[in-house]
Amino acid sequence: MSVITTLWEHKNFGGQSFTSNSAGWRYFWNKWGAHNDFFSSMRAWSVGHRGNAYAFEHIDFSGRFAALNVGGAFTSSWWSYFGDAFNDKVSSSLIVAREPVNREIELQLGALVIPQFASLFDAKVAGKPVSRDGDPRVYATFFPDYDRDRVFATIDQRLKVQVRIPLKVTIPNSFGDDIEIDLGQVRWSDYEARVRYDVGFFVDDGVLHGAAIWSHVWVEAGPFSQRVHDELAPELHGAKPSLTSAIEGALALFGGRRFADAYLLPGPAPNMNDAGFFANYDEDITLVLVNA
Repeated sequence: MSVITTLWEHKNFGGQSFTSNSAGWRYFWNKWGAHNDFFSSMRAWSVGHRGNAYAFEHIDFSGRFAALNVGGAFTSSWWSYFGDAFNDKVSSSLIVAREPVNREIELQLGALVIPQFASLFDAKVAGKPVSRDGDPRVYATFFPDYDRDRVFATIDQRLKVQVRIPLKVTIPNSFGDDIEIDLGQVRWSDYEARVRYDVGFFVDDGVLHGAAIWSHVWVEAGPFSQRVHDELAPELHGAKPSLTSAIEGALALFGGRRFADAYLLPGPAPNMNDAGFFANYDEDITLVLVNA
């Protein structure tokens, strides 16, 4: 049982074509490399599996995507033309083979994660010169270079950091070293920063778990960037255990249930009664739980 997808060079299934088969795997992916920005049409088939096929704008399964749903209302579905706005835009693709509908539970993570993360983060930085710049984005990260065999739910938060800069005046001295006078005053400079947490969901002995596996900290370029990074990064990296505890606490809702698997879909949950849809990878993320 599998899900099969073919991408074509031209509209109406013309020109060169490339076919992928999930062949019993949950995920089957391609980074198109030499055939980046090459495709104009796409078709998917269900061979005993429900499934979803995605064609992404960027090489890392990000940006806009065109999706097809099979095994629900349709055993085969297609885009005979992606449309002018998405023509020759595909750089990576993904097949997700799914279980029968009565074995799966779908959870939209955005609405669950954003308020909990915001509350946890704000409590951690209360009284400190760092604050959230808006709400976090929540999206799926598939097989990144730093962990090629895993799929994550990523929480990506923009930050504002206030840097205290002492004001000093230097007076030239013709008879020796220049004289530096500390005026005893400071000014504040805002730096942009970001923190990302990659959360892995997994089932162990029938129990659903979630853990913050990776963290990434970025600070905009500037004369104080390294100082800001050195002061900010240890605490942000060190927050992973607290985030993991919060995730595990939220998953306790499912403590009385047994699962066989857990996996992620990009974007909003697909309506399997539709042939397909367009979306952006960071509109949401869907956690799918497979009942034991």
